Amino acid sequence: MLYFRHNELVERFRVSLKTVHNWIDAAKQGKLELQLHVHNGRTYIANTAKNNTILETQAEKGKKYRNTLHNRVVTPGASFYNLYNRRQILDIISNIEIHREIPRQYNYLDGGATNWDNWLKRLEKEDSPNILKGTLELIQTNLGALELLLEGYKRINIIDIGVGNARPVKELLEYLLKRNLLHRYVAIDISESMLQIAEQNIKNWFGDKITFEGHVRDITYERFDDLLVDDMLANKADETLNLVLFLGATLINFRSTSDVLRVVYGSMGPDDLLVYSDKPDTEAARHYFDFNPQPGLTELSPNHRFILDLMNIDKSLYDVEMGFNEETRMRYVRIRLKTTLTINFKFEDGEREVHLEKGDTILLLRVWHLTTLEILAEFEKIGFILLQSSLTRDRQFQLTISALESRSTRDL
Repeated sequence: MLYFRHNELVERFRVSLKTVHNWIDAAKQGKLELQLHVHNGRTYIANTAKNNTILETQAEKGKKYRNTLHNRVVTPGASFYNLYNRRQILDIISNIEIHREIPRQYNYLDGGATNWDNWLKRLEKEDSPNILKGTLELIQTNLGALELLLEGYKRINIIDIGVGNARPVKELLEYLLKRNLLHRYVAIDISESMLQIAEQNIKNWFGDKITFEGHVRDITYERFDDLLVDDMLANKADETLNLVLFLGATLINFRSTSDVLRVVYGSMGPDDLLVYSDKPDTEAARHYFDFNPQPGLTELSPNHRFILDLMNIDKSLYDVEMGFNEETRMRYVRIRLKTTLTINFKFEDGEREVHLEKGDTILLLRVWHLTTLEILAEFEKIGFILLQSSLTRDRQFQLTISALESRSTRDL
């Protein structure tokens, strides 16, 4: 007979081991109609449809009547409601309830943008390899390939997805300006504050030579083709090429890389190019977690703590866990709750409570670890065709240039 191991029930129903033992004792005493199974002298709960229904009821009952003395209730402060709109708040609530995670893109709003800018500035000063320096090296290495691919076009639009502070694109913009090719620079980010930092940097570097166009978009579901319509329908459309940049390994932080790539794919035209930089899977990459503006700090970085602080989840309520999951090949930063916790979201027209159990985890960062070939396969699966791929000299960072695979090519 199939049966549940005790730790399986703990994970599945988010209860303590003591609760599982209480269920078994109650079944032995006839207080619960659970079917039990004895194996090697130990008693387990059988894995049956009826047992599952009973266990779900018991687990919910336990949550409903949890001891309020051990349950902490927190309420997000006014800054949380001022910063996020109702749709974003609902998305945060849903992700905590369903996936036990906080979407990382919401950490870059307001002061979170400054945290990220400070971290990137730190990376640029470091001597050791990092994603920023790797991306800068690869862009420089691939300027020759880009020149060939851009041949015949007189106007190049740069669409910079997840612009950050715009530092990775600086040399490419200089290259296009010198050749009188740059037509528009379109920056896309979920954070207005991040766009403001990027705009100020572009102004400091280039003065009035570049007109900064910043647009707030969430690339997980919002396309950007509407920003390019006028150029693509103008008389000089055949002279114009859109060069889409997706730099800094941002893609591998999303729960579904395919969903995001489909948004990008759906926003591009038949002649557009996509430049992407990433950090392929290596043994060294699996153990690097320092996201603090100053090196050497071991606690949560300001960026990862950003929404937790806005929701008034004090650091005394959780432990920080960082690691690499060998099975899923995912590097993670998460917190594990030291107590039961209720987050009480208050609105003018009502309230919404999120209940979390002691021992529950909330994911703050994921990094999927893909080999160079697996990265290429992800793009090919969506409909991109590889034109150019290269690695840094230390083989820690990768840059690809892709185009949309034509229908005639895909049908071959």
